[in-house]
Amino acid sequence: MAIVEAALLYRPHGIGAEHPVIIGTVEDPAALRIVRDRLWARARADAERWRDLDPGLAAMKLGEVERLARVLSILLPDEDLAPELRLVKPTTATESIEGS
Repeated sequence: MAIVEAALLYRPHGIGAEHPVIIGTVEDPAALRIVRDRLWARARADAERWRDLDPGLAAMKLGEVERLARVLSILLPDEDLAPELRLVKPTTATESIEGS
């Protein structure tokens, strides 16, 4: 299975280097979910911003939003990001006394 990770980049300006510097990466499902949702929200807001100004461009942007949603759903499906839950059977006071 492929690894999906988010990277924090620093882009220095004015010191001679224009290449991004990777500060760190994360593979944590909770962090990836936040990044995924934020990417989609920004793309959606960008499309909405153009709705009244240029309907044609807004339609193109909405197409990009749909494409982004499809790509993100393949790379970061919800079932892969679901927390690992397990069922814990509650015990009564008499069961815990009898079991000890």
